[in-house]
Amino acid sequence: MFLAGDPAQSVVQGTDFRFEEVRSVGHYVAGDRRHLIPEKPKIVNINFRSHAGILNCAGGFLDLLFDYFPGSAKQLKKDFGLFKGARPGVFHKVEVHQLSSLLQGSLQGCVILTHDESASHWRDALNHPLVYGIREAKGLEFKSVIILDFFSEISASLQKPWRNLLLNREEGSDFELRYPLVETHLKLIYTATTRCIEQLFFAETTSSIAGDAAMRWLTTTKAKVASDTTTSTHSNEEAIATHNNVSDLDSMIMTNDEFCIAGIDNAELAASPDIELEEAMRYLKRAIYCFEKAQSSELVAKANTHLLSVELRAKYTHVKSFTHSELEDVERETANLTQLMLKENLMLECTKLLEFITPFLSSYTKEKLEEKIITKIQRAA
Repeated sequence: MFLAGDPAQSVVQGTDFRFEEVRSVGHYVAGDRRHLIPEKPKIVNINFRSHAGILNCAGGFLDLLFDYFPGSAKQLKKDFGLFKGARPGVFHKVEVHQLSSLLQGSLQGCVILTHDESASHWRDALNHPLVYGIREAKGLEFKSVIILDFFSEISASLQKPWRNLLLNREEGSDFELRYPLVETHLKLIYTATTRCIEQLFFAETTSSIAGDAAMRWLTTTKAKVASDTTTSTHSNEEAIATHNNVSDLDSMIMTNDEFCIAGIDNAELAASPDIELEEAMRYLKRAIYCFEKAQSSELVAKANTHLLSVELRAKYTHVKSFTHSELEDVERETANLTQLMLKENLMLECTKLLEFITPFLSSYTKEKLEEKIITKIQRAA
């Protein structure tokens, strides 16, 4: 077994992760069999996903986490990137319609990350399918990312504590006891920041106490940056983010290949074991959007077929029984979809659909289904 992880990305409420605890379990399980105890963890500080411009920003949030919540995660050396890269940009008090136009134009293909409970709202408000909750996006990576209204959507009771934290106005050593939820927020913003590969933006659509302080903190906090490469001995200091004007951005459209990769990632997530049907449909709609942008008609057709099958399962998931005529319609629809999925090589979803519908079928239909289709799927697998 091989374990890898970042303790500062424990964003599921009520849970923490430390490699030391994994080893302690190993000690308990191994007993006298010392060779079974897991090795001490090896630290990897070279980041192959994000460049230094993004990592300097992520490191700033880590500093706040460890300063105010020293027991929140094991403090490791900061990651450094192989390339310098552009600093994150800031859109302060940007209009929603401007952001929507940006996503349809120069930032086409950019992913929006927001609080999980706000994702569906922003998906509709921006008419943009590539909107993820931060917890939902954990483990994924994207070329361009906008972290949207993270600070303004923090609860009113925590707006001033966040401002005081960012502007170094907080006094006393009991901050972590008084505002434990801020620790989760810091882990969330760190996780969101590190989803990005190339271009990162922070956007706040409204003025807020925490949001205004965050924009000031991002554009004034200094970070040491190598002037040439990560091995350079010369460094200078610059703010970890810059102000941006939505009308001054150069074209940042993703290539067809990049859209294709993003679509495949979403399609694979939709096929994950035990995934909720609503969530699978959301991933597939994102995949279809990406495949359309990639101009891949074959992948659009495949994702559409997959989506039709998931929608069929969702449509009848709470049905206990069918009338004779209803069952005939369902059987016909299932047969057509099965044929399409076999053609598209969607074996896993085909199996899920057949397992879902089989309990409703007559014994004769089940027998033919087993003989003509299920055995073929099993052979292909």
